[in-house]
Amino acid sequence: MMKGTVLNLAAVPASPHAEELLRAQRDLRFSPELEAEYVRGHLLGSRLLIRATCALALVLAVVRGIDQAASGFAAGDSAIALALVTMASALLAALAWSPAFERLYLPVASILVPSRNVLVAACVAAVAADGQSEMLMLLPLVVFGPFFFLGLSYRTALVTSVLTAGSFVAHAALYELAFPVALRSTAFLLTALAGCAVAARHLDRLSRTSFLETRLISQLAQHDTLTGTKNRRVFDEHLARVWPQAVAEKRSVAILLIDVDHFKAYNDHYGHQAGDGTLRQIAECLQSIVRGPLDMLSRYGGEEFVALLFDVDIDRANAIADHVRRSVHDLGIEHRGSRTSATVTVSIGVAVIEPTPERSPSSALQLADQALYAAKINGRNRIRLMDESDYETLVTGVFTKQPCAENA
Repeated sequence: MMKGTVLNLAAVPASPHAEELLRAQRDLRFSPELEAEYVRGHLLGSRLLIRATCALALVLAVVRGIDQAASGFAAGDSAIALALVTMASALLAALAWSPAFERLYLPVASILVPSRNVLVAACVAAVAADGQSEMLMLLPLVVFGPFFFLGLSYRTALVTSVLTAGSFVAHAALYELAFPVALRSTAFLLTALAGCAVAARHLDRLSRTSFLETRLISQLAQHDTLTGTKNRRVFDEHLARVWPQAVAEKRSVAILLIDVDHFKAYNDHYGHQAGDGTLRQIAECLQSIVRGPLDMLSRYGGEEFVALLFDVDIDRANAIADHVRRSVHDLGIEHRGSRTSATVTVSIGVAVIEPTPERSPSSALQLADQALYAAKINGRNRIRLMDESDYETLVTGVFTKQPCAENA
């Protein structure tokens, strides 16, 4: 991780962004999936700059062609090279402004930009040898562009600039450019190349580190820092998004509300640090619930967890809840303060309903809450399931307090 970063990487143990920061390689090479995510974001963020640069390059090529035609230059290798440069610039500009930009620009630019730069360097050497030494001023532009203006990767830009320098040196010798001019131009070109390479590498590293940290911060904002599960806000937002999909597809939704039995007594007896460790173990045990792409597990507050299972019927939801209850019990975490068991246990309220436009996500949560309450007043370390028939008699508001629900 970059020096000065104070992010709690351990809070999101499964984050690929955290893993990349922990690796802290010298050049921050990413995994293929993460590299594709970074390249796409960088490309889209640079699109306006790329468009402007490609359009300017095309205008310069066209203006140069008009000027060369007006000057009465004979057709030859230089004219052919300029025509190819103009065509390459036109294609790049078309891609920069086309709907296929995201898909095609980089693959095409990675070939066209080096090829175009080699031709530009050859043209500059040719016209400079013909007495138009002012054209040497284009050389820095063809070095700056690949590094900073065209959205290319650092390696592609470096290769492009090296090929550009090599092309200029070779064609300066071929066209017999005056040695002092060729020497000064080459020295200036190489200096510009080295400076751009150092600056671009530094900016690339900063950009990549910022990319990882920004996404990691976003992930941390979505997670409970103690257990690594999603937080309540993210769960509520996810349920609100999934609900209309379940309505449209006529799929059932199961909500499991999971409460650690006598957790206050556990903290009082073993201390809050032990309690935190127990919550982490339970959260890890509960991860097996989440399997489908629309499923989610969240810490819902204190010692409560909630799981959303998409397209799960009553029997399956009951089986999953019972598996979770037994798995937590089988962890064998000692609990001398419990009046239910010698080990830590959980009570689970399960609500399984088919969402409709008239029903709301909050009512489904309320049904699961009533199921959990029923499980607790009936002895804890058990499951209570509520379904469509229970929904019709759903009671909202504050529950009546009963003595056996104390010290949850």
